[in-house]
Amino acid sequence: MAAINLPVGSALFIQDAAGAWQKITEHNRSPIALDLQRFEQTSRMANGSLRKLFIADKKSLSTSWSMLPSYSTMTVDGGWGAEDLKTFYLSAKGQGTFNVRIAYNLSRTEEFVASFASCSFNIIKRNVKEKSSDTAQLFWDVTIALEEV
Repeated sequence: MAAINLPVGSALFIQDAAGAWQKITEHNRSPIALDLQRFEQTSRMANGSLRKLFIADKKSLSTSWSMLPSYSTMTVDGGWGAEDLKTFYLSAKGQGTFNVRIAYNLSRTEEFVASFASCSFNIIKRNVKEKSSDTAQLFWDVTIALEEV
């Protein structure tokens, strides 16, 4: 099965242990939720005015895939599949912090250091080809949540 390159490309990238940016597939991906949590201190002054002290914004990113093939060789765009994500999640790099890139379009990207807040892998279908010994014949529901460090 040949990979088809989508016109805009992947929206999510993870930097692996070797320092290379790996695209995460767009294959059956749900919307990406990017939430911002603002850390600030507010207090009222003696004259009744409000005083705010901005400290920082922290990003949280979450998304999921349904019926995601196991490996990049089976995804529509050649991006990481479920087994690829699971291997990264279980690796030393996935247990610590890593760089994440969000590509809003071809010219606008945003990078931040993140770690996994949660991750789940559920096998939906297996052995789609009845007599196949191909281990890639698994389809998964995958959910990830990342938090900026």
